[in-house]
Amino acid sequence: MPCLVVGFTGSDVVLAPSGPLPEDALAPGHLTTYLLIDAGGSLQALKAEVRPAGTDGELVATLLDPFRLGQRRTFSRAPLVLPAHLRPLGDPDSPPKTTFTRDISAGGLRVARQSSYQPADLHDVVIGLVQANREIKATASTVRETDTDVSLSFVEIETEDRLILAQLTFAYHRRRATT
Repeated sequence: MPCLVVGFTGSDVVLAPSGPLPEDALAPGHLTTYLLIDAGGSLQALKAEVRPAGTDGELVATLLDPFRLGQRRTFSRAPLVLPAHLRPLGDPDSPPKTTFTRDISAGGLRVARQSSYQPADLHDVVIGLVQANREIKATASTVRETDTDVSLSFVEIETEDRLILAQLTFAYHRRRATT
């Protein structure tokens, strides 16, 4: 059955089926099958164990074969705009520089490069989750800088905070899959 990939983390791929599954498709428990992925005209068949992912009809396919296909990311990302503050690690006298995210994942973020940006290999990062009245604090390494953006990868982040960011990206992709 055709499915939309709505998120992934490590070897788990979250799928939104394009239609209702047959009643006995996953009974009982898990199903070992092949996940066919069309990636730019290259078809990959990967052995996976598939199971329901809750009550909203989504599935989780845990890949049993190694999968790279040129993909360097471990986590799905979403173009969410959130307030963010950066400060070079180890520079407590420098005030945090305010910016915003261009996209975010459980593995890192890309922020708008402001004129006040201070280049550094490592940054203290604070991401504001305004609606949840919460802040996520992390240490991130600079992966890439352009004139307009800075891409950062988390090197230190609380497990609960990483999970919250993964849930945000999955929720974003889930909403897009149903519209």
